[in-house]
Amino acid sequence: MTQTFVPVPDTADNTIVAQLWEQLQPVFDDIAATAPARDAAGGIDKTPIEQLRDAGFTRLRVPTEYGGYGLSLPQAYEFFVALAAADSNLAQALRAHWGFVEDVLSRTADQADFQDRWLTRFGHGAIAGNAITERGNTHGQNGTRLSRINSKWKLNGTKFYSTGTGYADWIMVAATGDDEEPVSVTVPANAPGVEIIDDWDGFGQRLTASGTTIFTNVVVDEAEIFPPGHGLDSGERTAFGQATWQTVHLATLVGIAKGVLRDGVAYVQSRTRTFSHGAADTVQADPQVLQLIGELSSQVAGVETIFRAIPPVLAKHFAADARGEQLPEPEVDALYTQVYQAQQVIAPIVLEIATKIFEVGGASAVSQSRAFDRHWRNARVLASHNPLIYRARILGDYLVNGVAPERKYTVGS
Repeated sequence: MTQTFVPVPDTADNTIVAQLWEQLQPVFDDIAATAPARDAAGGIDKTPIEQLRDAGFTRLRVPTEYGGYGLSLPQAYEFFVALAAADSNLAQALRAHWGFVEDVLSRTADQADFQDRWLTRFGHGAIAGNAITERGNTHGQNGTRLSRINSKWKLNGTKFYSTGTGYADWIMVAATGDDEEPVSVTVPANAPGVEIIDDWDGFGQRLTASGTTIFTNVVVDEAEIFPPGHGLDSGERTAFGQATWQTVHLATLVGIAKGVLRDGVAYVQSRTRTFSHGAADTVQADPQVLQLIGELSSQVAGVETIFRAIPPVLAKHFAADARGEQLPEPEVDALYTQVYQAQQVIAPIVLEIATKIFEVGGASAVSQSRAFDRHWRNARVLASHNPLIYRARILGDYLVNGVAPERKYTVGS
């Protein structure tokens, strides 16, 4: 019999949270220690993802009755930021999974079968990736097709920017159906006809498996077709709207800032010599270096504070979705405005932090073994998603002309 999920109160027991930090902090520490070498090597190394899965990271929001930990969204995001601080590649690689969990949790009671199936999978450790975006598509039309062929549903097409798919057990796919309407499905990552190619060539976020995914006559179980109105391209529901996806980027950027500060402090503490024109006998006592570290720490605290104001508001919208309640349009506009305004502040500050940290050292700070440059490269790539100039214009248009902030984006549309 299908179990209907009933949302639990917004706060998990502090004992559970403490237990999770004990489980996950050693994993985060190990990931941070190996991040420079893995970034230099490139490719898809599933070891850190398996560590995170085994330690419970992918089940933070899954209800306890399904084998998860039932954390609130604000609680869970503290762990997400910590992962991003350890290695923002992995946070980005799990972005689709993170968002899909929220989508499943915010389904209404009439979606009980879908919800039960996916919460059970998540509770057993399943990880989801995405294959939504295509190169060159226009007017929101997906070239990937889901067609009824010889009494079977078959998927054919090519996707790009399929972030996290190389680490995933399941892939979420946006397609066009026989009726020329958008349709969304999930398929096993190892299904016959699925080809995952690690050809993402960006200078940052190299380890996110964000390249090409090809589907050739992939048989799709009818149960894996999303119910109407709950598709991956829909901006009507919060779970797959831009406010949700951008919040994940913001959390990753905040984590990068924390990682920069961590690495910068450790670097200063490790130095045994100073500049001939330094202001003290040791770098650790140099007032200019200490001033810079203090300034960067304040900027990190600032972006953390801005970010932490978002998850409680987002959680309210998810809860409304789960109840089938349509929040007033001004409230939805307010959420998108808050997220887009946070993007305008957080992204530039994190890029500044990732650049200024090099001021605390000389040539040794640019050693590839330290890989401080990965922080800026990764932050720059994340900040290029939904460019700041467009979001700023959208905000201005809303404030001056009352045009509601955009909630949905499709490449080429």
